Amino acid sequence: MTDLPIRPGFWNVPLWGEIGVYIFGIAAVAALIYGVILNRRLWLGGRKPEPADQQQARLTEVLRAVFCQKKIRETGAGRRHAFLAWGFFLLFCGTALATLDWDIGHYAFGTQFLTGATYLVYKFVLDIAGLAVLITLALGALRRWSAGSTLPGGARFACAYASLAFIVLTGFLTEGIRLAATVPAWSHWSPVGHLIARLLSGLSEESLRSIHTWIWTIHGLASLSFIAAIPLTYYAHLYRTPANLYIRDRKPAGEIRKIENIEEQETFGISSFEQFGVQERTAFDACTECGRCNDVCPAVRAGTPLKPRELILRLRDRLHAEKKAADPSALPALETLAPREELWSCTTCGACARACPAGISLPDMIVGMRRHLALEQGEFPEGVASALENTASVGNPWGLDPYERMDWAKDLDVPVAEAGTHYDVLYWVGCAASYDRRARKIARAMVRILRAAGVNFAVMAEERCHGEFARRMGEEYLYQTAAQENIENFAQYEFDRILTACPHCFNTLKNEYPDFEGFGYEVVNHTVFIDELIKAGRLPALKRADITAVYHDPCYLARINGIAGEPRSVLAAVCTGTAEAAECGEKTFCCGAGGGQMWTDRRGDAGAVNVIRLKDLRATGAKTVAAACPHCLTMLESARALDREADSVRIADIAELVAAALPDSAAGASE
Repeated sequence: MTDLPIRPGFWNVPLWGEIGVYIFGIAAVAALIYGVILNRRLWLGGRKPEPADQQQARLTEVLRAVFCQKKIRETGAGRRHAFLAWGFFLLFCGTALATLDWDIGHYAFGTQFLTGATYLVYKFVLDIAGLAVLITLALGALRRWSAGSTLPGGARFACAYASLAFIVLTGFLTEGIRLAATVPAWSHWSPVGHLIARLLSGLSEESLRSIHTWIWTIHGLASLSFIAAIPLTYYAHLYRTPANLYIRDRKPAGEIRKIENIEEQETFGISSFEQFGVQERTAFDACTECGRCNDVCPAVRAGTPLKPRELILRLRDRLHAEKKAADPSALPALETLAPREELWSCTTCGACARACPAGISLPDMIVGMRRHLALEQGEFPEGVASALENTASVGNPWGLDPYERMDWAKDLDVPVAEAGTHYDVLYWVGCAASYDRRARKIARAMVRILRAAGVNFAVMAEERCHGEFARRMGEEYLYQTAAQENIENFAQYEFDRILTACPHCFNTLKNEYPDFEGFGYEVVNHTVFIDELIKAGRLPALKRADITAVYHDPCYLARINGIAGEPRSVLAAVCTGTAEAAECGEKTFCCGAGGGQMWTDRRGDAGAVNVIRLKDLRATGAKTVAAACPHCLTMLESARALDREADSVRIADIAELVAAALPDSAAGASE
């Protein structure tokens, strides 16, 4: 029995084993590096990306994502994965420390640092880490192969789970045999190894040493083979995911890149796989197949053909097929990998991109493929083509007379912007609040609020549709034409801020119009603006209605622009009670209007996204649903018409609730 706690280097390992571990170790690392290089060549097969900017910030973000795993830990399965990842990382660190302790400490300096209390803590931590890996692997396997699981569970995953478990188990067995043979006084500091040693205590030292040599050899070969095979296995995400997190495009969530010099372009969008750039190809390879995108996707829940994970995996498989294809032209065409029905099903709500731990932004890719269909083939879902034609001809998707745009303001004496006059706020009404009879109440409520607060405001007579829905349907040319026209009209007037009551208008003006020359205005959403007025005491004492309201977060407000607290603050000021849906804030569930879906015929389906969302909101028990988007309002009202049990639920925009809470003496507009 040894009395000094010290790590025994190559205990009972013959010389051939000690030499072999270095030879095979170098070979394994070389194979890993070679595999990563080949993988990188696949990524570089696409269009070259722009030079990476803010490299230090990118690296910091990657390290934070890898080690903190904040997004991963949002679910129970994710938290288990975090235990697995940290356990695996600690085992790796333990191996690295052991190598330094022996190869550097022992051989170079004639001493070791893994001694005494340091060694005991080292052994305890590694045993706990290995145990955590085994437990989480077991729980993960149970989840993956349980009845009703939607996770892939083929032989590839069985090998991935089994290989890692085998390495840990043989490591524990190697340790337990050594402890059984040497019987150190500190054996209990290795709790798992100590238990195995007690089970093997009946064997002779000679037998234990013989078994140890074989198990150590098997464990070493398995570990080194694992390292060498990483690029070929599921565990390739250990480097593929960080690579995508580093290289991905840095831009506001939901922003779509402008096609520069669109008049001079000969092709538009993505029509073939070869047109995907390095960033997209790296993103395909980064997928961990966790299925979180499917879990949060409204198109999946509504039963449409689109399933984000399956789409990404088809593109990934096509990427890797390039390595084996003698004739690349014989590989599947992009329209086979990404059928039109799937592309047109996306609401571009960004739920999949927000949930993806690998940072894959599928909506951006879908819009890129839609651009080809729209601008080169002129294909759109049923109902969208007429909305686009109307927007191009009369400036609004309803096709109504542009001279009727101000009809919502009849009898309100709303100030219209005049050149040479300064305004604090230019109120951008939007097409919905201008033409849709139900949404007009939002604009009238906003006028009442603005007047009650004494805001110096005006509306712009030349306002026309900004073309956001056209852009997300791929019709970039119409969008850019509308943007340039609106920006020219803005330039005629003097104002401090643009106020919007539609998240789609807000996101477009705030995040996308700045790409055009001449637009540099501050844009504020009406929920934020109203919250500012209330906190500044600029609104008369509001009367709190004796109601409980549940707030539906619009995707383009909460998830895309991070505005979730202000609307709730406003609701708390005008309602006696509030409730929260299961999916809220940045994790909100889409109403189904985004990405141009507002103009398709799907919202009348009993299983449509808007119907699903209204049921979720009603499940809170609240009798008032508060919205902050005219499109959400329309979609939820349409869903209510299909559900008799929802007749008693009131659906209203936040602006309407605030206007109703104003004292009767406040300047207002009758409904």
